[in-house]
This record gives sequence, structure tokens and C-alpha cells, in this order.
Amino acid sequence: MPINIALTAFDVGMLFAVIGLLACWLAVLPREEGSTLETSVLRLLGFSIALLTLSSAGILLSRILELDGGSFSLVLSSLKPALQVTHYGHVWVWRIPALLLLWLAWGWCLHHRHHTWAAWFMVIGAAGIALTRSETGHPADHGDFTFAVWVDWVHLMSAAVWVGSLFGMSLAIFPKLLRDGDTPGEHCAMMFQRLSTLSGIALALILATGIYTAMGELGSFHALWTSSYGITLDVKLGIVILMIIFGAHNRYLKLPRLLHAAGQPVPASVFGILLGGFAPSDNSARETALVVRSCARAVLAESLLGLAVIGAASVLLHGMPPAEMPKNMAGMSMSMNSSHANPLPRTPVLVTSRPAKPSDAQVT
Repeated sequence: MPINIALTAFDVGMLFAVIGLLACWLAVLPREEGSTLETSVLRLLGFSIALLTLSSAGILLSRILELDGGSFSLVLSSLKPALQVTHYGHVWVWRIPALLLLWLAWGWCLHHRHHTWAAWFMVIGAAGIALTRSETGHPADHGDFTFAVWVDWVHLMSAAVWVGSLFGMSLAIFPKLLRDGDTPGEHCAMMFQRLSTLSGIALALILATGIYTAMGELGSFHALWTSSYGITLDVKLGIVILMIIFGAHNRYLKLPRLLHAAGQPVPASVFGILLGGFAPSDNSARETALVVRSCARAVLAESLLGLAVIGAASVLLHGMPPAEMPKNMAGMSMSMNSSHANPLPRTPVLVTSRPAKPSDAQVT
């Protein structure tokens, strides 16, 4: 079980990195095709796609091992039945064209100067992979392409834009800005402002879709503190709240400092006043560099919290929601009674029939 959770966290993290880097490319960077910042993002994007391809193969392998009892010798013989018989296999196979689209579009971007349109093809591929996650998660227990599945997909995409864009800024954009040292302050301020706006929109969608999904999976309010699933969700919510606090600090304290240092007008803000405002400083190149470094540290701290959110979400994906427990417990009880009354020889799950949901819908 821990290895499956680790594989899920790795897969979700790589998906977040791909979507977040694309969000940075399309919504944060200045429109300068072929710029050094764009090149830095593109290189890290290729590395993330490679790791996402690896994680996709890893979670399929872990699912096959889970179904055939953990025997590596049966992996090759079980691969075809796993893809053809199980619901998970039916959904996972759509990752192949999605990954192919990602690779083709990325390769085009690598060798052609005018390639912004190709980035949108990568967005389509990444969105398709995100949908395979929603279609093999808890919301899919009640059917394919239901409203709950689409809500979960929007939640996943929004979280990927929010957390993944922080990864992109921390790993690709801020390191490049700090190495160059002479990047104009207005460019830094513009990108940080765009990042803040993008994060705010994504956060609004995350909260709306997260509340809807939690209500359906918890079944009752008291399950938040009476079930292991609810307690894990509480931990995740606590980390998200910390990220929101960091985000508010960046938007209403760090951003005004950066705008002022870059010689840009600072918009008045009620929240900024409530948080104590910012101390005016000069707009010299040295001061701008200091503020950029401060912003980079703040985004890095928020990124680390994002990793913790991914870890908590991966634990939830492998847990049983309280709303599912009554009928699942009843089904397990009936199955055990039947097996005691009519003992049957053990047969491989893969070659008999499609595993019944929700076990087949559990994400690996």
C-alpha cells in the first residue's frame, strides 16, 4: 500500500508539473517566443513529460501486480487482460495517445520558433491524462463521465494550475531571473502579478469543486473527525489554508514591494492595509534584485507546501470515503458468507471478469 501511495504521489506530481509549466508558459511569461525564459520552461517541461511517461508505466505495473497477487513473473501475461478486462485498464489506455500528443507537440516546440499553438495541444494532452485520473478515482464509482467525475476533473486541473505553476516559477523562472541579475524589474513585477492572478482564479475553482466533492465522499459533517478519511482530509485542508496565507502574503505584501521597486504604480488594497501594507523602498537595481529574491523564497515555500498537499491527496485516493463504507461493508460481508458456504478454488482476477467497483476504481 505505501508503494502505491508513493507512485500515485509521483504521478500526480508530474502531472501537476506539466500542467503548471504550461500555465506559466501561456499565462505568466511575457509574449516573447524564443526567449531564454521560454527555453528554460520548455526544457523542464520535456523532463517532466518524461517522468510523467515513467509514472504512467509505473502505476499500470503496480495495478497489474495488485491484481495478480504481486508476482512479477505474471506481469507480461497479465498485461493484455489488465487493459482489456478491467475498468482501470480501459481508462488507462487513453494515456497512450495523450502522452503521444504531449511528446509530438513538445518536439515541435523544440525545433520551431513559432510554437505557442503547439503548447495548447500539450494542454489538451495533459487534460486528457487528468481525466484518466478522475475516471479511475472515487467520483467514478457511480459511473463514467458523471457530473461528479467532471467536477473532480476541474478540481484536479485547477489544483495543477495553482500548485504546478508554483513549481514552474521555483524551478524554471526564478532561477533564471536570479542568474541573469539584470532582468528588468517591470518584467519580474508583471510575471509575479500574473502568477498571483492565475493562482487566485485557480483557488476559487479549487474551493468550489473541493467542497462539492467532499460533501459527496464524506456523507456527513461529523465524518471529518470520526473517520481516517476525514482526518486525512483535515490535514490536507490545513496545508491548503497555509498555502492561502502564503499566497495572500505574496499578493498583498510582496507584490506591492516588487511593483514599487520596479517603478510601477501600486494599486490600493483593503487587504494590503489590513495586513500592514509594505515599507516603501527605493527602486534601484539592487533593491529590485533583493525583492525578487524575497519573492522567489516565498514561492519556493509555497511550492513545498504544495508537495505536502499532493502527498495528502494521494493518501485520500487510496482510502475509502465514509459515504462508500456502508454498502462496501455489506458487499464484503455477503461475499465472505458466500465463500464460506460454497468454497471455490482461487482463480486469477484478471482472466475471470472485470473487478467490481469501487475496488476497480481505486487509483493507483
